[in-house]
Amino acid sequence: MQIMRTSRFIFLSLLSVYIFLNGMGCTGNQKDKGFVLKIRVAEEPDCLNPIVSQSSVATQIEGFIMPPLFEFNPDHLELSPLMVQRMSPATILNDTTVQYEYQILDHAVFSDGHPVSGIDIAFTVKAALNPHVKNGTWRGSFKNIQNVEIDPKNSKTFKISIAKNYMLSQELSGNFNIYPAHDYDPNHIMDRYNIPELVHNDSTGYSTEKWNALKSFAETFQSAAFCRERITGAGAYELKSWQNGTKIILEKKKNWWGNEYINDYPMLTAYPDQIEFWIMPDEAASVISLKDGTIDLMAKVNAKQFDELKKTNADQLDFITPTTMQYYYLELNTRNPGLNEKNVRKALASIIDVDLFIQSNFNGLAQRIIGPVHQTKTYYNTKLKPIAYDLEYATNLLAEAGWKDTDKDGILDKNVAGKKIKLQFKMLVAGKEIGKNLGIVLQENAKKIGIQIDLESKESALLLDAVKNQQFDIATMLSSQPNTLWDPFQSWHSSNTNVGGSNRCGFATVQTDSLITQIRNAHTSKEREDAYLWFQEILYDEQPQIFLFSTMERIAFNKRISCKPTSLKPGYVATLITKR
Repeated sequence: MQIMRTSRFIFLSLLSVYIFLNGMGCTGNQKDKGFVLKIRVAEEPDCLNPIVSQSSVATQIEGFIMPPLFEFNPDHLELSPLMVQRMSPATILNDTTVQYEYQILDHAVFSDGHPVSGIDIAFTVKAALNPHVKNGTWRGSFKNIQNVEIDPKNSKTFKISIAKNYMLSQELSGNFNIYPAHDYDPNHIMDRYNIPELVHNDSTGYSTEKWNALKSFAETFQSAAFCRERITGAGAYELKSWQNGTKIILEKKKNWWGNEYINDYPMLTAYPDQIEFWIMPDEAASVISLKDGTIDLMAKVNAKQFDELKKTNADQLDFITPTTMQYYYLELNTRNPGLNEKNVRKALASIIDVDLFIQSNFNGLAQRIIGPVHQTKTYYNTKLKPIAYDLEYATNLLAEAGWKDTDKDGILDKNVAGKKIKLQFKMLVAGKEIGKNLGIVLQENAKKIGIQIDLESKESALLLDAVKNQQFDIATMLSSQPNTLWDPFQSWHSSNTNVGGSNRCGFATVQTDSLITQIRNAHTSKEREDAYLWFQEILYDEQPQIFLFSTMERIAFNKRISCKPTSLKPGYVATLITKR
């Protein structure tokens, strides 16, 4: 009897130890996960459906699940094949069309083993062109695709025809996330439509039945299920779990087809067995987690904190500072009273001491900008100089425009069309330190020249929604810049100024529309460069956005891993990170 009690005590003790270790993540199952890479992200993505999503964090994650046919190489920033045998040269079909022909790799398959084919390419294009799908960014570019023709003898071979004068025709021929048609359109709704009609038709070009079918597809395609749950593709990883507000876990496929091609297509390499994106908005908590090894890598480290970590934790952490292809700016809603005047916008641009802000917030690891073109581009307008901080100049600009404090309340006003208008604006700031600090600087200096600015803090996703729906006066924004030629159509053309459109500031003129057309359709690089330079001069003079600075990325990571820097966002490629 005593022996039985003793045995039972030993068994329960061992069971307790097992439960404790299991809770601490020390079980054999944990070890079986292999190389687990833990990355901190500052915000939760809105969605993991590339056509629909608006978050930069989403873009960072989606490509590991749903890769494009080819991608920019992180070393030399040139397009390199991922799922096609080679990069196709353009064939000129006629005065208006060029064509690219691709052969998809034989063993390229989706998560369920279904082969990737031209059918999926055509479906992806059609989904992006569906008029009911809310994705101005994709649709604006995809309207240049004229057709996708699949080889009837081999569905892995296809030809894609694109408008000849479209400046990014090579990128558009396959540098977009590929959707598995059989998963995202099991009822074959989009099979009823061809690409030319989706490009050219408006609602009057469809029967009621076909218009409603497009709407039905869009509703399902944009649903929560396809945004957060049913995420699948041909990439090395699949979505294992999405824990709201906590983490998103990607797990490498056990039979990843890309392993067969790594020698010839090194960008298919996927070292981590699992990638965890830890959603941690609070920077201080994130730094603690980096120090104690809870997470492995943290980008966008506060500049002062970055320098402190280099001084105090160099034995534990490594650091890289790649140049970034993005910039900070203030979005101005030029549709609103006051902000529809150039002098008011230029006055606001003149009351921010950007140089001091860079030193105070980035320890100098940032560079002034004059517009949306990156400084490394050959068509960057070097004649334009960053706007100087000058409160007196700003005051004079407002006086010239007739703004006075007639009721002595400290806020400038004037009569416009018989109605008294005050220079009083609501400014949306992202729930991050940089956005809040920008808001405070603008608010304090605006008060000195008779402008009242009320700050409202919002999470990034909510801020983007407000800006997209034109429910804002001023907003702090961060924009990515392209690795290739910059196409201003999405952000600046008049056709995109509607609610939900991607021209969010609402500024557009006949002249800027004409220059955008010249940029997109230029026959020579000189012609395109001249249009670029002139376009930048107009934006500089009008200040529909207040262009501030571009930064160097600040990435800290645990010495247990090896991470190479790249100018591609976010400054590293997670799949190429190795374990030391």
